[in-house]
Amino acid sequence: MRAGVRYGILGGTFDPPHVGHLALAQEAYARLQLDRVWFAPAASPPHKRGLPISPAADRRAMVELAIAGDERFGLDTVDLDWPGPAYTVETLARLRARWGETVWIGFIVGWDMLLSLPTWREPAQALAALDALIAARRPGYTQPEDDEETLADLERRLPGVRARLEILPAPQLAISSSELRERVAQGLPVRYLTPDPVCTYMSSRGLYRPA
Repeated sequence: MRAGVRYGILGGTFDPPHVGHLALAQEAYARLQLDRVWFAPAASPPHKRGLPISPAADRRAMVELAIAGDERFGLDTVDLDWPGPAYTVETLARLRARWGETVWIGFIVGWDMLLSLPTWREPAQALAALDALIAARRPGYTQPEDDEETLADLERRLPGVRARLEILPAPQLAISSSELRERVAQGLPVRYLTPDPVCTYMSSRGLYRPA
């Protein structure tokens, strides 16, 4: 058992961040008694290579605005400061080297990302670097009664995953960044789906509007 602080890491593109991200971070903070949840925007997500994403500076600014004033949350630029694609196994190694061996680290993922874990780069090493893999169900991906069969299959593909798995009963908010981008492109409002400062920033920068 690690004696240090307890940190949760929520990675993602955050293009843009929205209330679903905040609710997920809040639930992890409360239920797992974390000292802080760190939002870690990806600079060049390997799984989105070739797809258009907003500049890293804009996504960083939007995360800062989304979490401003909430001491439970912080911004970590571990991936933004890394040249080239950042794989989770490498990100975790850099965080462990920075924070030391006493810090408890939990990595927060959605259910779809959990199921894709065996396809990650060096998934066994990534799992071994964690104290907990915190997985939240997302609407449309699975039902509670399906868990046992799904997790048994995941364990067969990646032995040891269940020992580190924490299933988070987070609020089921069917909100996605892609939906927000589409709404902005269509001229539809996104207020109440993302914090007001993020709305203002998107508007001032002209993000997601048709060229």
